[in-house]
Amino acid sequence: MPPRRGARLVDVGSGAGIPGVPIAVVRPDLDVVLCDSDGKRARFLAHVVAVLGLERVEVAAVRAEDLGRTVGGREAFDAAVSRATAPPPVLCELCLPLLRVGGTMSALVADAGAAAAACAAAAGACGGAVPAAPAPGVLTVVKARPTPERYPRRPGIPARRPLV
Repeated sequence: MPPRRGARLVDVGSGAGIPGVPIAVVRPDLDVVLCDSDGKRARFLAHVVAVLGLERVEVAAVRAEDLGRTVGGREAFDAAVSRATAPPPVLCELCLPLLRVGGTMSALVADAGAAAAACAAAAGACGGAVPAAPAPGVLTVVKARPTPERYPRRPGIPARRPLV
């Protein structure tokens, strides 16, 4: 289900800006945050945003784990999107703390059915409902309840010790 008009969307691990920049172009009514921890990529994204004149897009040069612990970041978004950022259990821990209850995480993955099964425990631990595979290559998790304060864990820990 597409985000409502005026919703806040975060692209976690934005890299070259896919899918966040195309979403911002097609949906100029959304407030979009492009989150990437690499300073060089963040500067590139800021340049792209300026060239395209995307007024409602912000670039955050920060790790998702840190954004998930800040006021204005934690449980502040209606939607989280990602493409090839991390394995599904890690992605749940990075994205779900950013979402409001009722928000949706959507990720492009290779095998959505396998990804949904692989991240069920992580989704549940971080406040998500049962993961779904609404289309081949698309994983979604709806935020069902607030994320416990212990998540996300310190930067790097989710990738080293995924919730399974």
